[in-house]
Amino acid sequence: MSHNGRKKRRRRYRLRPWQRLGLVAVLVVVFAVSSTLFMDFSRSASEEEDMVYTSSGWTDSVYAYVLAEDGSLTATVYNDGLAEAYQCGRGAYVEIESWTPFVSEAGEEYYHIFYNGQYGYILCEYITDDRSDLLQESIVYVRTPVTLLAEVDGVETGSLAEKGDALQVVGYDYFREDGTVHMYEVMKGTEMGWIKADYVVSTYAESMENWTNDTNVYATHVYRGDSYGGGDAADLDYWPHEKGDFADEGNEMPESVYAVYVIAEDANPESIAECLEQVGGTEINTFVFTVYDNGKVAYPSSVLEDYGILDDYYCGSTMEEFSQAVQMVQDAGYYCVARIACFRDKVLAEAYLEWAITDTSGSPLQIDESYWVSAYCREVWEMKVSLAIEVVDEFGFNEIQFDFVRFPNLLLSYENEGTVDVKNTYDESKAQAVQRFLTYATDLIHEHGAYVAADMLGETSNDYVAPCGQYWPAISTVVDVICGMPYPDHFSSYYVSGSYYVPYKHPYSVLYNWAQRVALRQNECASPAIVRTWIQTWDDGSYEYDSLAIQRQIVGLYDAGITGGYMLWYGNGTLYIPEKLEGVIEYDYYELYQQAQEAGELLSDYMGVNTDEDADED
Repeated sequence: MSHNGRKKRRRRYRLRPWQRLGLVAVLVVVFAVSSTLFMDFSRSASEEEDMVYTSSGWTDSVYAYVLAEDGSLTATVYNDGLAEAYQCGRGAYVEIESWTPFVSEAGEEYYHIFYNGQYGYILCEYITDDRSDLLQESIVYVRTPVTLLAEVDGVETGSLAEKGDALQVVGYDYFREDGTVHMYEVMKGTEMGWIKADYVVSTYAESMENWTNDTNVYATHVYRGDSYGGGDAADLDYWPHEKGDFADEGNEMPESVYAVYVIAEDANPESIAECLEQVGGTEINTFVFTVYDNGKVAYPSSVLEDYGILDDYYCGSTMEEFSQAVQMVQDAGYYCVARIACFRDKVLAEAYLEWAITDTSGSPLQIDESYWVSAYCREVWEMKVSLAIEVVDEFGFNEIQFDFVRFPNLLLSYENEGTVDVKNTYDESKAQAVQRFLTYATDLIHEHGAYVAADMLGETSNDYVAPCGQYWPAISTVVDVICGMPYPDHFSSYYVSGSYYVPYKHPYSVLYNWAQRVALRQNECASPAIVRTWIQTWDDGSYEYDSLAIQRQIVGLYDAGITGGYMLWYGNGTLYIPEKLEGVIEYDYYELYQQAQEAGELLSDYMGVNTDEDADED
């Protein structure tokens, strides 16, 4: 009705033919765009459907996303009485009974939702059907220095994101259940890349903080400095890293590992059958396979073929033989570790000079009796991790163990003389390069459901950054397993109290003292790895490493409280030393250690292992 009470006459409009054609065209465009948006939303929605575990029973329900409350990453879900029930993370994909809200006596509007098997009510303002509403961050700051990834699910690296860098957020991959982002897509200058959200914070001030604890352990690292050219301990990252936990996916690591070692030449069904027969009925629970070493590879790797270098390696088995050998071990119930040598790599150094440690004329340098590729070089990182992922995906290995994850020991003399090119693009210390490589590798390999270990020189139990760039607290912080190599014959002899002390004649004492120092290093990081130790099994000069010498090393570890287990190293593979293992591999040392603890005894005393090494020399 009009204001004057008369009925208004409606005027009818007719479209001219050209107008009708134009309207049809517009409608087609609108429909196409709407369909695309709808398909995009439907695709996004379908990606989240696995988050809805059971049906609500509602017939006309709709789906949407949870927005975080102000200053939080979660929103509160209430029960029927509108009492707080639980917190639901930002980005959670929830089922809603209908878009018609429930209105409380106070006038607040709630949606009735169903999520993870639970009904509840959530304020309407914390629900959206548009995923673009979820991400509020525009700038993040780097707390832990890492190399950006070019793609969210790839191994290709981008530039280095350094501590304190401001990164513009342009996207993300997904939200975790607690409302945090898994990975951000960011822009650093003009470069796009991806960074794990665990390594960034919301303010510059936070980004410049360093991890410490009640005893101010970071000050301890600062005090150590750079004594031997491996890098300044103060420049490394000590913030906790999330360790792998894949037990729910069928990959459960033994609480204490007892491992034999298989060389690349023996990774075939015939040799593995013999090895399985030798260790059957013992407490051995793990096989460590050398998959890749200096000039050797266990199988014809597609990764090496893609790099054009497969023919330059000695190949231990065919793909079928290696696959069958690994499957035999897995079927017998053993945990399987793949050992991959990293930066001591003659073939790769000669094939890719731009990645090698070379002299100033560009020729590879032989240092520590081998040629090396540079741990600074990101292309080398990509190649090694691609190989590791292939090993996990193709053969189902439980764990990747990186060996030679360091620089050559004698490199510093060449650097001091100015006669070496180490390809140090980002002006990093050796220790920074090693830690950052392991951060990169661990993050990517975890995405494939496998654990990551790193082998460490015996000297790294000491309180300094080793010349090769290994620093125990920095590496233990990052990886799942840290594997010391305190072989007694690798330690130098010296005079003490007027007598000449020869370490290889004291396997118990060397391992016990080493393990005590390791325990101190473990307390200097927020997320220490499991300690699993390589054991010497070869003879040294006139001193025979028989079963007693081998067992003395093992109980020395447990007596010092290092209980992650042992791995038996012999250059020709464990297959060739079965007689030495009698009286060693029949024991569950961790179970006996627990019994000894209850009895208030050292494991060596509880087992009756003779550790009086001085008497051996009399």
